[in-house]
Amino acid sequence: MDIDNILKTAWVRQLKADWKTANYHYFKDSMRLPNLELSSAEGILGKWKGGYYRRLSININLINNYAWEYVREVLYHEMAHQYVEEILGIREDMPHGDAFKRICQENGIDPTATGSINSWVEKRENSSAVSSENHKILDKVQKLLALAQSANEHEAQNAMTKAHELLLKHNLSLLDIQTDWNYIYRQIGEVGKRNPIKTIISAIICRFFFVEAIWTFGYDQHKDRSGQVLEIYGTPENVEMAEYVYDYLQNIPEHLWVEYKGQKEINGNRHRRSFIYGLLDGFYNKLDGQVIEHKSRKLVWKGDPRLKEFYRRRNPKLVRSSSRYTSSSTDAYNSGKTQGRNLVIHKGIHGEGKGKAKLLN
Repeated sequence: MDIDNILKTAWVRQLKADWKTANYHYFKDSMRLPNLELSSAEGILGKWKGGYYRRLSININLINNYAWEYVREVLYHEMAHQYVEEILGIREDMPHGDAFKRICQENGIDPTATGSINSWVEKRENSSAVSSENHKILDKVQKLLALAQSANEHEAQNAMTKAHELLLKHNLSLLDIQTDWNYIYRQIGEVGKRNPIKTIISAIICRFFFVEAIWTFGYDQHKDRSGQVLEIYGTPENVEMAEYVYDYLQNIPEHLWVEYKGQKEINGNRHRRSFIYGLLDGFYNKLDGQVIEHKSRKLVWKGDPRLKEFYRRRNPKLVRSSSRYTSSSTDAYNSGKTQGRNLVIHKGIHGEGKGKAKLLN
């Protein structure tokens, strides 16, 4: 593994920044910054070595081969060890004893982020996998979305409505079961700048697709580039569906804008954003109309309190923000809004690798 020293220095610098942020969010700024190091020790994700050493190390292979959100989770795990020793003054016989488990539980930190990289990553990905029972739900949704590709506009709209109703009934049934459910979080999209278009799309998936979301700090360790990234929370099947919808709504507006430009013989992209704002507003209003229709049949979604609690534990110091947008062309905005009211989420296909849904042309 050939990693230059400039990049290694950047990784340590980012670990320090993330440590300070987590110390504020989860540990009330109670701890002192330790010595942060990169480790190449085999079979160890990270390690806290207390006493006069005060050393917190993270495996360089983890950093080099996995997303930064994995790195951050291991960092939080080791910080919990630091907190138990230095703040609570407890040196437990078992490193993952009761005090450690309690701190992890209170702050939504993964207590299993230990051991070898491969075994932990495999365990983490298995826990976020959709169960066979819930796969049946998604398969039914996929079949309905396949019908949504029909050239018959009424049939396409009806199929998408039924797909969303099926997801609604599934989530309402989960609320009736008084057991703990497996909630996960996942960062989606590229690290970069947030804009009003991305903000509207994130509002759509939160409002209509049974997930919570937050724009959070993201880091691309191979490019040493920081920015914002969308982090979504929910059951594995809802996260998978929401990620697909998010990707779809990021890609389809550009295609429709090119079509609209050709029809109106527009040069350049001056009114592109107005058209896309209208498109997404129209789609939002369409889904909102479905919610009203569901309510008439007494299918009312009031949110999942268990998911909200999981979300709050992970994000204890929430800061609400919003993006405003202005239209440069009423005609482009209204045309986009009309198309948004007729927009249908089409069926995706699973690509190679991590099972992420890919868009059909």
